[in-house]
Order: sequence, then C-alpha cells, then structure tokens
Amino acid sequence: MGKTLKPNTLTNQLRYWSLHCGLTGLPSFCLALIYFNSTTNVVAMLTGITTFIICFSAITSSSLYGKLHSGIVGRSIRLGTRIRMIVSLAGLPFLLPLIGHDVDQGSMPSMFVLFTADFWFGYAALMITSVVDQALGGNYNGFGSSNFEADFAFTYMTTVVEGLLISVSLVLIAFFTLIILNAKRRRQIHQEATIP
Repeated sequence: MGKTLKPNTLTNQLRYWSLHCGLTGLPSFCLALIYFNSTTNVVAMLTGITTFIICFSAITSSSLYGKLHSGIVGRSIRLGTRIRMIVSLAGLPFLLPLIGHDVDQGSMPSMFVLFTADFWFGYAALMITSVVDQALGGNYNGFGSSNFEADFAFTYMTTVVEGLLISVSLVLIAFFTLIILNAKRRRQIHQEATIP
C-alpha cells in the first residue's frame, strides 16, 4: 500500500516550498553574498525567493494540482524536487574555500564555484537580466550603486530569472523521473500479467 500524503493545503504547501526554495536557493544566496554583499541585494534576493515560495504554494495547493498530487505525476514531481535540492546542496562544499575571503565585486569567481550548478544558473540569470536591461534602454551600472531602486530591481529580476531557470531544470528532472517511473510501472504490470 502507498504512503499516505499530507493534505494539499496552502499551509502545508507554504511549509514545503519554504523549506525547498530555502535549501535550493542556499548556494546561490551564499554566492551572491560573497560577490554582491549589500543590504539592498540581500532584501531583493529574499524577496525573489519569497515570490517563488508564494507562487509554488498557490499552484500546488490548487485543486488541479491536487488531482495530480497522489498519482505518478505527483510522485515524479516530488522525486524531482528532492533530486534538484540534492544537486543544489551538493554544491555547498565547493563554496567552503570561499568563506572568509574578501572578494572584490569585479574579480573573477574562484575555481571552486565552477563546480556548482547554481553558479551557472546565477551567471546565466545575470547575463539575461543585463541583456534585457540594456535592450529596454536601462542604464544599470552595477551592484553597489547609490540607486536603491535600481539595485533592488536588478537583483530581484536576476533572482527571479535564476529561479525560473532552476524551475525549468526541476521540470526536466521531473519529466525524466516520470519516464523512468512509468517504465518501471509498465514492467511491473507486464510481469504481473505474465505470472500464472
């Protein structure tokens, strides 16, 4: 018999996604603190993470998702979120050599961060946000400017873009997990059907 799932309430989903987004975002948050440490950037990053917690909680507490929650699709999503969280947390040891080092904002990242998946998501998000800012006629001149609104908006948008990229990776992981679970289920059904 299958494991009993917790009710799909908004409160349960807020708890779940707070834990998941908090842990999944931890390596990126640490990297950003090391390279772009300012109160404005920290508030913007936390606001971006909170945005995802609220959005994911609203989606997964909906009645439509509730129908998927107990089936094989829900199982693949749950496994996908766990796998994605493990990938993020596996990058934390590579950040340990950076603790206590003074890093200039313009300096190249340490070789160790290149081994974290979240560095690449953050780097891509930073590039995408910069290109969009320039395409829209923005003239954002970098982290640590004296313009609170520009710093906040740029960091918030970078966090949201990175969260979207991480979410796409989660969907892909869940999709491949679904394929594997479905193949296992078919094999099991086939074996049960052939046993006399």
